[in-house]
Amino acid sequence: MKHIKSNTKVYRDESRLFYCAFIFCVTIFFAYIYFVSASVADVVMRKEVDAKIQDMHTRISQLEATYIEKQHEVSDEIASHRGFVTVESKIFIDTQEEDTLVMRDQ
Repeated sequence: MKHIKSNTKVYRDESRLFYCAFIFCVTIFFAYIYFVSASVADVVMRKEVDAKIQDMHTRISQLEATYIEKQHEVSDEIASHRGFVTVESKIFIDTQEEDTLVMRDQ
């Protein structure tokens, strides 16, 4: 009779170990599924954020170009109010000549 009780105890221990291992494997499987889906969601969100950042950089560049154009318009307008005019023919000094005359303030 003792022999039957020890077999039953061993069977119960093995049964408990089996169920613990099974529950552990199922938990690990669901954790794996969760982390894979979370990683995929993070990658998709990152790509969306990168696209928005690129759109914002494009918009900023367009606004900067508009700002520069407007700034030059304001400068020309202010200069014309003060009596300045746009020069049609520009004269440049030739620096290749050796004979140059420079006036010094005294």
